[in-house]
Amino acid sequence: MSSWKTGLVLSGGAAKGYAHAGVLQALYEAGFQFDVISGASVGSIIGALLCEGRTPKEIVEIFDKEKNFNLVKFRFSTTGFFKSDGLKAALERHIKARSFEELPIPLIISTSEMNTGRVRYFSKGPLIDVILASCAIPLLFAPIQIGDNFYVDGGLTDNLPATPLNGQCERLVGININPITPVDKVIGFMETVERVMNIAIYNNVAKSIPMLDIYLEPHKMQAYHLFSLDKTREMFEVGYAYTVEWLRDRAVGFGGGGI
Repeated sequence: MSSWKTGLVLSGGAAKGYAHAGVLQALYEAGFQFDVISGASVGSIIGALLCEGRTPKEIVEIFDKEKNFNLVKFRFSTTGFFKSDGLKAALERHIKARSFEELPIPLIISTSEMNTGRVRYFSKGPLIDVILASCAIPLLFAPIQIGDNFYVDGGLTDNLPATPLNGQCERLVGININPITPVDKVIGFMETVERVMNIAIYNNVAKSIPMLDIYLEPHKMQAYHLFSLDKTREMFEVGYAYTVEWLRDRAVGFGGGGI
């Protein structure tokens, strides 16, 4: 017997999180409601906000106000990593809950445990630290200590964390904002690094897809980068338009209107 009616799984993707908001706006207009949420990296931030009752439009407003991932203040620490102080302060401003248990809707967050190299799912305990861990992009941000262990980006080991909800929901919806489609060429060092990371991450996404009843992957998001901070509204519209079309193709009713 299923524990929940409808579950939601949100992938990581840094600034591409705006596409999540677009997809969710269309789903909300179609009448979707979620009883449990699982997320990685930026998906964990959006998931926490949704669990507190924020709407997709409100999430966009928060991201705009905080300059999205500019809220991670790029200052080197003594360890050689960027500090995540800005992100922590922003999370504390906009997320009231300090523990998973305080959230009105259950939330699960994937992280990558440094000492074992394996995925670790959190659904209890300190919320902000776990979100920071799930967002700790390797080689950029220092690992986050929780208890006796250190954790980094959940996307490394499970970027679309459907596993903890597999078989637990009557209907499970997954949104992946990091599609991998063929490209003509990859130019430059950073594009190469990002492409390699996306290829590696997509391989752990693939295992989650069969667990989902609805899988949404806006293919046009391939054109955007993890830190495309100048194209945030475009990414929202890409997610929104894709989902509206997806719903139409499957004769799912919805009410119109973007933001």
